[in-house]
Amino acid sequence: MSKENNSTRARLVAEGLKSMVINGYDGIGLNAILEAAGVPKGSFYYFFKSKEAFAGAVLDAYEAHYGHVRASHFEDTRLSPLQRLRRYFAEAGPLHFAEQPMGGCLYGVFGQLAPARSPAFRQRLAEVFGRWQAQIQAVLAEAQAAGEVNPQLDPRQAAAFLIEAYEGALIRMKVDGNNDAFERFMQFAFAALAV
Repeated sequence: MSKENNSTRARLVAEGLKSMVINGYDGIGLNAILEAAGVPKGSFYYFFKSKEAFAGAVLDAYEAHYGHVRASHFEDTRLSPLQRLRRYFAEAGPLHFAEQPMGGCLYGVFGQLAPARSPAFRQRLAEVFGRWQAQIQAVLAEAQAAGEVNPQLDPRQAAAFLIEAYEGALIRMKVDGNNDAFERFMQFAFAALAV
């Protein structure tokens, strides 16, 4: 693919991400995305065979970005494992609250209407959640080894809980228009991990 084609595809994905985080999969209008990206309609179908293929590309770009963000937090050995995990969530939540209109995590946005998507798309989303969970699980296991987390906790289940509680907090933040749910998440989720 040429440099120009890569640039056009990247603009479409970037505009799609902005729109899908706020409006969800079903709430986006391709015409608005095309206009914002400065791309004619015919070009969209050159890059993406369907709206679901487009959503998959947006999901891939989002995962690549946030997977890298998580890795940079989780691999920072200047902090203890639990401090790394806390810092990751402490920085992630306010980013969503700062978006106006408030968006949320694309995984959660897509997950809310997953039953309406194809089995292949649901599987793809489940795999994304699985990779996120594995990253958190690894940090929790490291925190257990360091004596920072209750040794009785199953790191896999605790990682799943953190993701589920975090996603729920983001939904509640959108409903309430404030960050109280996120503050509760930080307080109670990390208290549940304590030794």
